[in-house]
Amino acid sequence: MRWQWNWQWNVPLAMFCCLLGAIAPTPLSAETARTRQAETIGMSQFIGVAPPVCEADTQLALNLCAVRWARTADFLRSLLYEQIYQRLTEEQRSQLDTTEQAWNTFRDAHCLELAEPFREGSIYPLLYHSCRARTSNDRTADLQGLGNPEVSEETLERVEPLLNEVRFRVSNAQRSWNRYQRLHCEFERTRTAESLPLEQCQQRLFAARMRQIEDMARIR
Repeated sequence: MRWQWNWQWNVPLAMFCCLLGAIAPTPLSAETARTRQAETIGMSQFIGVAPPVCEADTQLALNLCAVRWARTADFLRSLLYEQIYQRLTEEQRSQLDTTEQAWNTFRDAHCLELAEPFREGSIYPLLYHSCRARTSNDRTADLQGLGNPEVSEETLERVEPLLNEVRFRVSNAQRSWNRYQRLHCEFERTRTAESLPLEQCQQRLFAARMRQIEDMARIR
């Protein structure tokens, strides 16, 4: 298997620059799904671990690549978590632990919800583990205070209809994310010398959440 890595150095940890994209499966064929996946993955860049380039394009090979991508992205996230944890006070450590537990609950619920329609299909592992990798990349960015600082009007207009759909507003994943966003932004404010506006953190996380919802809408 051939792996491609893009490195972006950022003290105190060497970070990876990730191509973050949506997997867009289609009921027509697995080949079409893989083609659309490659097209959407190449659209944007984000902090984290880039998806591996597999030598084979069979469904089994792609599924295995997704598993390894998820494990590597989560390993990077855990390294950063431990580095941050060591520099915190006891009170902050407790707060970070609670936030991380909330994020774990959200990640599991979100990726299960995203891949559920394909539960019986051979593409399910690709969807589920790629989702976990992208979500871990988002968490890596959150831990560094990185990501989109604002939500543009264009993005709001594009995603607002999705947010109004009942299945997103009342889903387990959305409820878990609401809790995670609140806890993370409260924790983030304790780490800054200046009291940054709470809305700045909330908007940054919200931008990532809207991308996740768009991914789900395209898949379904």
